[in-house]
Amino acid sequence: MSSNSKVSKTALDLQFIKSAFEKDNDLSYKVFNEMPIGICITNEQGFFTDVNQAYCDIYKYSSDELIGKEFTMVVPKAERPVLEKLHEDFLSKKFELRGKWTVQDKYGKKFDIVTNAAYMDGEVDKKPRKMTLVVRAKDIDDTLNKLRLTIEILESKITAQDNAKELAEHDMRNNLGAIVSIASILENSKPTEDQLKWLKMIKNIGNDTLELLEASNGYAKMEGGNYKPKMQNFDLFEVIKFQMQEIIENNVDKEISPQYFLDGRELEKEGQQLELNADRFYIKRLFKNLLNNAAEASPKKATVNISVNTDKSLLIEVTNQGLIPDTMRDNFFEKYTTAGKDKGTGLGTYIAKLITETHGGSISFKTNDEVGTTIYINFPKDMMVTD
Repeated sequence: MSSNSKVSKTALDLQFIKSAFEKDNDLSYKVFNEMPIGICITNEQGFFTDVNQAYCDIYKYSSDELIGKEFTMVVPKAERPVLEKLHEDFLSKKFELRGKWTVQDKYGKKFDIVTNAAYMDGEVDKKPRKMTLVVRAKDIDDTLNKLRLTIEILESKITAQDNAKELAEHDMRNNLGAIVSIASILENSKPTEDQLKWLKMIKNIGNDTLELLEASNGYAKMEGGNYKPKMQNFDLFEVIKFQMQEIIENNVDKEISPQYFLDGRELEKEGQQLELNADRFYIKRLFKNLLNNAAEASPKKATVNISVNTDKSLLIEVTNQGLIPDTMRDNFFEKYTTAGKDKGTGLGTYIAKLITETHGGSISFKTNDEVGTTIYINFPKDMMVTD
């Protein structure tokens, strides 16, 4: 590849990144310091308001030496009037500003760079900013390789944000479906004591749906491997039983019966607990999806078994008498894997996998004609709270 074609190719890569930044200003701030190319942000007056480490490395300055100073300090004196005018025009007209320029580092050494610029509003004051993306022309070969990785990172982050809405919508669709079903029960009858119970459930489901509006950001971070669980202590059986009871009441025609086991023994005491330290909100999402799938796959009047074993790890098994179709078995935990559901999105098991792996665990399944289907959720033993 010739030098000119490399410059052109790098400019196209910078154009891709520029477009991503302009599409989502919030994304630009999130990945700012992760980029292996130089990035600076300047305000209307032409002063640096932020720079990343790669930019500092190119010009041999520290961030403290650059922020608050005029961007023309890295431009040869003869070129400063031209660059100042281009900067001003860019912020007022938002036109394209890319190409090859000669600049200088802290020690006055001149070299060429390839650039592109993105227009953005300030994160706090909403005033116009210019984000400039910089690559040393002599480092194009190395930069092209780095940009391949950079673009992959950006694409995964953008995709994660796009998919996050779908992940949250999957849970919200289930919740709204439950609300409609319960409302139908009350539609043609006067409220009774039992119906007041249904009304209370509607309120709980509505509140849960509102919580899901906050979930999409968490799902996006999980996909990017950046989510930090909000750890708190809670009773695992309380969470599982609450989710199971809701599912039973929302599927009364199926007459599903749950059975709970702890270390091989059926749970007899109503108040028996198993305290965990984990992200309660997303652990609820995990079991809501898996138990709902188990109930939907079960035949009428069947039993769903939830077994917890605390011997070598925290192993939770959810077993139902249904079978996973052959067409789904190879990609059961991937997105959009569904069969036999008119309104299924194929995201439930994918969400369960995300949440499990975010907690350092693993998830798998076994399905056969003899016992049906068992989902295995294996968490680290240190998630359990011991005296």
